[in-house]
Amino acid sequence: MSIIPESSIEEVRSLTDIVDVVGEYVQLKKRSSSFVGLCPFHSEKTPSFNVNPRLGMFKCFGCGEGGDVFSFVSRMESLSFPEAVRVLADRSGIVLPEEETPGEGASESESIYHALRFAARFFHERLAKDPGAKSARDYLQKRGFSTESVKKFGIGYAPDEWDGLLQQAEQEHVSEDFMEQAGLIIPRKDESGYYDRYRHRLIFPIFSHVGKVVGFGGRILREDDQPKYINSPETKVYSKGRILYGLYHSKNAIRGKEEAILVEGYTDVVSLHQAGIEHVVASSGTALTKDQISALSRYAKIIILLYDADSAGLRAALRGIDLILEEGLIPYAVRLPDGEDPDSYVQTHGANAFESYLRDHRQNFIEFVLANAKASGKAKTPEGVAAVQRTILQSIARIQDPLNREAYLRRAAESLDIPDNQLRPILDGYVKGGRSSYRSSKSSETSRAVEGSQAASVSEAPDPAEMPIPAEKKLIRLMLEGGLEMIEWVMSRLALSDFTPGPARDLAAELVEQFQESKFSVQHFLGASASTAIRQLASEVMTTTDEPSSNWIKKHISVPKLDEDAFKTALSAIKYLKKHRVDEQIDLVRRQILRSQESGHDLHQLQIKLTQLFDIRKSIDSGTYLKELSG
Repeated sequence: MSIIPESSIEEVRSLTDIVDVVGEYVQLKKRSSSFVGLCPFHSEKTPSFNVNPRLGMFKCFGCGEGGDVFSFVSRMESLSFPEAVRVLADRSGIVLPEEETPGEGASESESIYHALRFAARFFHERLAKDPGAKSARDYLQKRGFSTESVKKFGIGYAPDEWDGLLQQAEQEHVSEDFMEQAGLIIPRKDESGYYDRYRHRLIFPIFSHVGKVVGFGGRILREDDQPKYINSPETKVYSKGRILYGLYHSKNAIRGKEEAILVEGYTDVVSLHQAGIEHVVASSGTALTKDQISALSRYAKIIILLYDADSAGLRAALRGIDLILEEGLIPYAVRLPDGEDPDSYVQTHGANAFESYLRDHRQNFIEFVLANAKASGKAKTPEGVAAVQRTILQSIARIQDPLNREAYLRRAAESLDIPDNQLRPILDGYVKGGRSSYRSSKSSETSRAVEGSQAASVSEAPDPAEMPIPAEKKLIRLMLEGGLEMIEWVMSRLALSDFTPGPARDLAAELVEQFQESKFSVQHFLGASASTAIRQLASEVMTTTDEPSSNWIKKHISVPKLDEDAFKTALSAIKYLKKHRVDEQIDLVRRQILRSQESGHDLHQLQIKLTQLFDIRKSIDSGTYLKELSG
């Protein structure tokens, strides 16, 4: 596996705006010099998640999670550190050394991803070079797909062979086991080996929203082949219900317009992109799911459903509308003219006409339900009208925002020509009934999430006895900000034993190591390579506002502002830390004296030790100790 050079990692870091990256997952609001939002790692109602663009780091003061942009992407996407670097490099247009093999220590997921990347390259190269791919190239030309579009979406060709991909995998030492786990090959019934899943098909790689190949869709090139599409099976890295085809290529355009067009097929997405309409995704041949809508909600506020006029298309649109409403987004439905799909319409009429059609023919869900009820004849009988009214009110009941729900109720009252005060009691009944089931399902989801986070905190959070005191946090922050010079200055006046056992002492020990090696990197303590406890402590001290604690004020120890004199601040913190440790020793010796008195043991040595400790404490209070340290 090729190692990513440190210089490349730093280039990726310097060209990556952590606010933009985190903003793809969290709605952030500017507050002073930082940004805040609801933490994506635990459930909360009051924002405690903080992003500091100057330091290039994040910190949640609720659950304690923190780190740099690499650790954020690693945590959000369950990626290793190198994978996170590659994802962010792709985002910034930085070319990194190509991965050759996943390496001995690679996880199962990494090995599957490697097999998928290998297959994507194989298919794409075969499209251009294989003589047997002429039918695929002719098909793409007939559909009007440009070379740029083919390259952009990584479209490829699976050769008309039983084991073309498999043979190439053997040559490149890609494991059969991981090829099978990636859904690329299938075991023969007689257990004599494997054969390729895709043969003589046009191949559409399916990317995750961070640009990792997770699966493929293969379209027939011979009309007598069946089925029309073969899609990757569910694997450890691919869940059809979570992936939207084209989201990786479309998310920036969707974010810019705050609107997403949802179509049915791969070719629709490619064709619309080629026409310059880039805020478009497809559901990859599955019914729209809550997870897919949730993924879109990071970027869009409005979802436009393009549906077929057949009964299956109508049912799918209705289901989609309810899911979109539950997620707090705004759904619109658009029916293209008979015989048209997005690909054919934009090819025939052009991008401007397509966008004008969507703008002029979009229906809100109330208009959509009514129009289709009338077209199907369902609204011709009293019971049919009542059924339509119930359908509309049940959809409105899914809206979580009370103001939005009230606005849609009034719109429904106008469209149905019924006073809203007659509809409101019925709606309230649906809201009440739906909310209890919604709440129970949400509460079970939340409880699972909370249980998971609690399990994580039990295993990862430091013991309360290991929690550092404010003076230690101050000193750690000064050393992280001041680098080698400050590390030398502080640690020449303190011992590692002065720091609380646990994350504080471990972090201080690593700072000493860096000083000894004359190689300091604050990012080491914020990145995925650091332990969870060290990363959380480092991100906490780097983002905590610099104000004196109540204990410091009570003990009359001055706390100069960091920007006034860092060394003076460090000296004050060292004085407090030393005094705190002496107080701990005094308490310990007092308890030993009490136990010795009860057992009748000699107290002389303990009394001498106690006197010595009081002398040290007195020297700290008088400033003598402080002068010795500063000297």
